[in-house]
Amino acid sequence: MFSTTLTDSRSFGATYQWAILSVLPMDSDKKRHGLNSPEIKKELGLSNAARTSLCLMMKEMAAEGLVQRYDYKVGNRRFVTYKRILPLRKRERIARFLGL
Repeated sequence: MFSTTLTDSRSFGATYQWAILSVLPMDSDKKRHGLNSPEIKKELGLSNAARTSLCLMMKEMAAEGLVQRYDYKVGNRRFVTYKRILPLRKRERIARFLGL
């Protein structure tokens, strides 16, 4: 059967995770702060309707060990940011291997 979409619907979850991971900074990068859900949503150009699914996806990815979740409390406000644990690019893998 002919499909009109370019992506396979069964692999969309993995593609969505990869897109999220691509915008997050590495956990070892101490110069950059982690991103919270609204910042991730803005980087990916997602609509406001995607906020709930993004939050659920981030919690799931943290439970799987793909991202590190940081909880901050400043005054009465609570902030949750995320950083990527695994390197995505060859240069990040090489730098991690060399200890840079």
